[in-house]
Amino acid sequence: MEVRVKMDQGAEMSHSPEQIRSFISIELPEEAKEELARLRRELERDEHKFVKWVNPDGIHLTLKFLGNIPSKRVTEITEAIKEAA
Repeated sequence: MEVRVKMDQGAEMSHSPEQIRSFISIELPEEAKEELARLRRELERDEHKFVKWVNPDGIHLTLKFLGNIPSKRVTEITEAIKEAA
């Protein structure tokens, strides 16, 4: 299983370039992504016109939200997570 540390550098929650909004996530199996895409298409046809839909390819399971972390610690944190996994 691949564990990722996602760094969202363009996030509104980041207060400065020195801070990066981050979380730990895992990829979903392809079958799960396909089922979510099917469900999305079904819901889009119904009464959910005001929902902002996410591309199913970008869907992941967040294990831990880290919040804003110092950008200089990204490598250190990523390596620690990979070692723990």
